Amino acid sequence: MEYRWCGVECGAGTDRVTVGCSTVPSERVKAELLNDWNAVRYFVIVVRRGGFTMAARSLGMKHEALRKKIRLLERRLDMQLFRSTGGRTNLTDDGNQLYQFSEQHLAGVSAADIYGEHSDLVLSLPKLVLESFLYREVISVLRENSGLKITLVDDTPELQKNADLVVWMQEPRRYSELSSQLVQPRCLSTQSFSLYATERLIRGRMVPESLDDLDHYMAAQYQGYEHFANFAQWNDFIAQRRHGSVHVNSPDVQWQMVRWANCVGLLPDNAVYLDKGVRRLPEVLGSALELDIWVGLNEQAANTQAANMIAERITRAFSRR
Repeated sequence: MEYRWCGVECGAGTDRVTVGCSTVPSERVKAELLNDWNAVRYFVIVVRRGGFTMAARSLGMKHEALRKKIRLLERRLDMQLFRSTGGRTNLTDDGNQLYQFSEQHLAGVSAADIYGEHSDLVLSLPKLVLESFLYREVISVLRENSGLKITLVDDTPELQKNADLVVWMQEPRRYSELSSQLVQPRCLSTQSFSLYATERLIRGRMVPESLDDLDHYMAAQYQGYEHFANFAQWNDFIAQRRHGSVHVNSPDVQWQMVRWANCVGLLPDNAVYLDKGVRRLPEVLGSALELDIWVGLNEQAANTQAANMIAERITRAFSRR
């Protein structure tokens, strides 16, 4: 049997597949492909995605579960499709035959038919929650489930109404219509907020202990705080200032103002970006400012595996804090 190799490598790192250029599949390989396409589909995705790790993420399944399906296919075919050498996964001659014929067979097949079609999953996340707590978790979900189709939207009432999963913030012990409109609503956390300043800003100066002590400091205000009545003490202070304030519409920008522009700002106490370079100023406001963080699903999304998985991941992210 004649083979032609071109040394094409897919993927990166140690989990990648080397593909040859053989175009002479056996009749047995052809028959297996045509008789049980669903089983061979997993093999094709492993090669196209450059390895088992990325293929498993595209399919939304466990790495070992995908390897098991490939081993079952190999037993049915009575052939080895992959071999590992030097930390790389390479196609065998038989594996290369199967892949090359599969590519010809799939010439008119859409990617949705190969990877599986996913409906658009709309997540409504407040900027404050996303940027302060959930960026890493959302990135982790996407890395592990790269076949999902997800849209992230803001927490405006219009967008919340049509979202599959909604995360929202509300004042503690206050009723929210969202809790009655959504399925499986749960309170994730009661989040406290305090004023923060960098260590270098207050080094050698009197540490502020009241709002009056902030006259000689610049303040950074996230505009989203203005919607909460229990933040009135701080919001009124900012509104009455005639100097030294900057208003921003992104929590991340506010954090950058505190970190690099020598501003004092109101920040979540457990935000992931807080480090040893900033100091909490608990005495300035006297009492803690708090907001409850909730999550819920709309009725249709509550029956989908992906939406429930993301809701559970968000819940676990807060339980770890």
